[in-house]
Amino acid sequence: MDYFADVQISKQGNLQNRRKQVLTPTSHPVEVQHIPESEGREILEKLNLKSALSKERVKQEAAMCMGAVRQGSVGDMAEVVWKVVRRHLSFLDWMPRVRPNTLKSDIIAGITVGVMVIPQSMSYASIAGLDYVYGMYSAFVPTLVYALLGNSRQLAVGPVAMVSLLIEVGLRGRLTEDECPGWDPNSGRQQYEVCQEQYARLAFLTSLASGLIQFGAGVLNLGFLVSFLGHPVVSGFTSAAAIVIGLSQLKDWLGYPIAKSQFVHVTLYSTFSRITQTNPLNLGLGLIWFGILYAMRWVAGKYPKLKFMRPLGPLVTCVLGIGIMMGFPSLHKKCYDNEPDCDGWNISIVGAIPDGMPPFTLLPWNEMGRVIAPATSAALIGYMESIAIGRSLAAKHEYELPAGQELIALGAANVIGSMFSCYPVTGSFSRSAVNNSTGAQTQLSGLITSLVMLMTLGFLTPLFYYLPKFVLAAIVISSVTSLVAWQDAVHLWHVKKEDCFLWCFAFIATLFLGVEQGILFSVVASLVIIIHESVRPQISILWRLPGTEIYRNVKQENNGVFIKHVLVVRVGASMYFANVAYIREQLLNHILAFARHSEVKYVIMEMTPVISIDSTAIHALEGLLKDLRQKNITLAFATLGNRVEKTMRLAQLYEDIGAEWFHPRVHNAVLHCLKHELQSEGPEEMLLPGALPGLDEEPEAGNANGGDDGDLTTMPRSPRLRHEDTSDRQVYGVWAAPMRQMLNRSREGSRGGSRRPSEQSVSQQAPAPTITVDDNPPIGERRPSGSSLHQRRTSDAHGDGHASPLGSPGAAGGGPAPPSFPIPAVGSASSIGNASLPSRERDLGDRV
Repeated sequence: MDYFADVQISKQGNLQNRRKQVLTPTSHPVEVQHIPESEGREILEKLNLKSALSKERVKQEAAMCMGAVRQGSVGDMAEVVWKVVRRHLSFLDWMPRVRPNTLKSDIIAGITVGVMVIPQSMSYASIAGLDYVYGMYSAFVPTLVYALLGNSRQLAVGPVAMVSLLIEVGLRGRLTEDECPGWDPNSGRQQYEVCQEQYARLAFLTSLASGLIQFGAGVLNLGFLVSFLGHPVVSGFTSAAAIVIGLSQLKDWLGYPIAKSQFVHVTLYSTFSRITQTNPLNLGLGLIWFGILYAMRWVAGKYPKLKFMRPLGPLVTCVLGIGIMMGFPSLHKKCYDNEPDCDGWNISIVGAIPDGMPPFTLLPWNEMGRVIAPATSAALIGYMESIAIGRSLAAKHEYELPAGQELIALGAANVIGSMFSCYPVTGSFSRSAVNNSTGAQTQLSGLITSLVMLMTLGFLTPLFYYLPKFVLAAIVISSVTSLVAWQDAVHLWHVKKEDCFLWCFAFIATLFLGVEQGILFSVVASLVIIIHESVRPQISILWRLPGTEIYRNVKQENNGVFIKHVLVVRVGASMYFANVAYIREQLLNHILAFARHSEVKYVIMEMTPVISIDSTAIHALEGLLKDLRQKNITLAFATLGNRVEKTMRLAQLYEDIGAEWFHPRVHNAVLHCLKHELQSEGPEEMLLPGALPGLDEEPEAGNANGGDDGDLTTMPRSPRLRHEDTSDRQVYGVWAAPMRQMLNRSREGSRGGSRRPSEQSVSQQAPAPTITVDDNPPIGERRPSGSSLHQRRTSDAHGDGHASPLGSPGAAGGGPAPPSFPIPAVGSASSIGNASLPSRERDLGDRV
């Protein structure tokens, strides 16, 4: 119905044009090309939509599979096993597709990302509180594992700033006194500064736990859980975490130790309380190196031919820093207070980094309970970042990225990496963008990146001895500045205030309550908003677009008409125990509001958005049905879904309401309500002249010829209708013309000495013509005067003409009569589903 509504409105334009004719899906044919029936059946079988999922069906399919295995040959079984293995080992799929042109692109991209990740991995390891070499290990082993198992062709996996911060915050203070006896909580130093090996062991254990969580979630297909972290929450949390990360690197610029804290106010107080101890040369060099990185990134974005400068920025700054430190040894010479003649500048350098392959270690699984909280947060945030980047790149390159396999691949990378001294990793925004921009075509680029890291660990680590720490700090700060998305808050303020509130809440909570608490409270806030919107679904009032069979929300269409005595509402969400009380309350409120202007006899519930209904909602509908019946209000339903209808049938509610009150369209339901009203009320009361548009004056007590010949205009106006407005009289015109004909026929029969037939006999003997609405004429057309309209309707009532449908000019001048149909009795078999209507009326509905 929505499709045809859009087609009709777009073709007919404004209300003036829509009044000229009644549009239906068949009045303006649309060329439709159908899929062959055989292919349609195959689609149904593949989608499993033809039959409902049940335990019997699952058992039947399992039995069929086992039977096929027992009866199949060894080759068939090997083919099935090969498909399963190939689905989980992606290198068996992408390696045969490597060609010389893709090989060249992947090698260039892999080397570029490898050069970029060397200084980044060292910087991110310092954020996590680990030695620099552990960051390099984490850029080698997990990257290699993901290249073999992952499905994203451009995703660059390795250490990232956000997960590194989560590890440092989550493991803070988790070492026991026996594990770290030399640590004093009041000393201002962290445990990773005193007990580095024990702290690193906890980080590896966190990687193991995080990988197992991701692997298990992938097997159980639980990737949808990240949906509870909406974009406003993620953006606000990321922006605040980027500020925390940037502040943690100030110590390498200022030249004096700063207490590391996840609370921004603590870090700021510690920074400014010792601001007089700033090393001006160290700060100046840090700002210069940051400017170099920013300038290279800006040039790469401004000039496409120089885009290679962006990934080379960190390496170039590292080479320059190492060269300066080696050329001027006094820069990194340490001077103390008791050396007044020292010519050193106290600029810190990285120092010695172990070389060689990462050591293999087995971790105790029984201690994973100690790190389950940081492991869960790292697994959740890591997967969320990775799947967001991967899906974006997959959509750009037009290939599928199964979420379950991504979880399995990331989990395997973290589990295997934990055995080689690695901490949790995930996909990197910056490195994935560089990998894509440099032309990566397959996962081979990730394999090349891991080989670059392997060569660095084997031969190049001594070169980093003189690397100054202010260079690493500049790399980190340059990377996280782009993560502060304050523009999102401004945009959300203009789009939706609730989302802006979520962004601000996540941002403030992360800054002042801590990183883990910020995530927790942000998720809780998101769930609260989700629950609030779920328990308060939109209950829309629908009215009819003039000249169409379309019913739209009154807030969507300014030009519409209500049907007298019929209230049409749309329930905007599935009905379950949490929202059914609100839906019932809103329905009753709308009925009371509508009844102030027009008596409510029928309520039609449009159920398109309702895809499921539970037992509590069934009980509530039963109570609502009982209350409405006590008020002489009938409840009808339109566009009921299969699942909802099945539930209502099983609960016997379908039979209690009556099958005739369920319709496939709102228009059909409205027609049925109007026909039911014709049979329920006396025709004389409904057909008074006051109900006809254009007749504003009281007729006299006789007809124009001075006698009572049964003309309807001789009847006095009912007091109930004297004060009806024009719109109300227009609604009565829906059934005034056909009922006038039935009443006149009955009176003609009464002249022969018989009594006026009853309503039932009228419904059985006098078929009614098509129900017609006389909408207001378009602008520029003259409406007939009251007398001419009266004469036309009088002639129609005597059978000289007929009530012409909208858009049928000249029909009243002697054209062929429209198809007529009998009004079915209430509850009769012919009234159910409009089955007795002619095919044209059954397809298009009456002209209401």
